[in-house]
Amino acid sequence: MQARGGRLDSAPMPTEPLRKQPKQSRSRALVASILEAAGDLLGKGAEDPADVSLQKIAERAGVGIGSLYDYFANSEGVWSGFLSWTTERNFSALEAQAEGATFTERLPNLVDASLALYLDAPGRTRGIIMAIVRFGWVPRVVQERDRFAHLLAAKLGAEHPHVPRERLDRLSEVLCDAVIGIVLGELWRERSDAARAEVRQVLRDLVAREVAAAIARPPA
Repeated sequence: MQARGGRLDSAPMPTEPLRKQPKQSRSRALVASILEAAGDLLGKGAEDPADVSLQKIAERAGVGIGSLYDYFANSEGVWSGFLSWTTERNFSALEAQAEGATFTERLPNLVDASLALYLDAPGRTRGIIMAIVRFGWVPRVVQERDRFAHLLAAKLGAEHPHVPRERLDRLSEVLCDAVIGIVLGELWRERSDAARAEVRQVLRDLVAREVAAAIARPPA
């Protein structure tokens, strides 16, 4: 099984504590396959995430239940790991596919690709939202949003050291909130492909304009 956006053994591991840390490529691939399988089950959208057993996750991943228990104590631990794992994995995959000579030039495409990542797999995205509500993980979502925004701000800051970091932090948070807001709005709407393409074009234009303005303004 291949992770979306890269090899399973090279995908980042979840930041949440595991029973033990996978150090070899084979064990890292095993953990990644478990988390990918959890995401696939979320994509079915037919079951409450709390009712998806570890046995179902293990079967979907093609691993023994004992191997799963080596790293996760329960299904909630798998879902928690899935949330943190997807942040950095998705960021790395999105950055790799966005075109442009610099990160600043790639950012509009990266944000657009981030939007598409969730809207192109609506079943999985709805499943993630179900898990967030079922387990009361809104604070965790805010934490992961802040971590993604921090990655954006750090990349921009490396290319534009003259720009105050606070300004880049605020900009990155606004961009993340825009993506989240559009995703939540679009998931339960019936729009044509043309209408959704227009929404994504508006977002790309907004990102390019706001980034250019943040970089052009002299430090206060």
